[in-house]
Amino acid sequence: MKNEVDPAFINDNYWLLFPFHAYWDTSATVADQGMQKLPLGTGSATLVSVKYPSQAGGYTPGDTWNLYVGKDNRVELLEFHHGGDAKPSLVIATWAGYKKAGPLLLSTEHRGTADGKPLHISLTNVAVKTVGTNNWMDAK
Repeated sequence: MKNEVDPAFINDNYWLLFPFHAYWDTSATVADQGMQKLPLGTGSATLVSVKYPSQAGGYTPGDTWNLYVGKDNRVELLEFHHGGDAKPSLVIATWAGYKKAGPLLLSTEHRGTADGKPLHISLTNVAVKTVGTNNWMDAK
């Protein structure tokens, strides 16, 4: 059960909270690449590249996550390159459907492609509970 549930939760966790992981994950190298053309659609945004070392443990060894950040400091697009020993893969997806849950602004809609196939991830029933409170705050 652990081998199925834990990786699935981690995947959802990254789709919801990856901008925080870029800050939290001290093993990753984070680099501001400046303004770059978006790999999907038109326009450009600031590219923030997050690369995990290939020798690290966990679920992301050798993975690269490119965040394209707009002028409003929101992630507009994510480009994921799978590293490590697994089959190489490429995911390019929008970050949209922003909702506020307590003090957090979270993207709940992701559309794009995974290895050339259509991708749609929608996160629903998102809520947060801040320290010191007993009430959950739904994302709206």
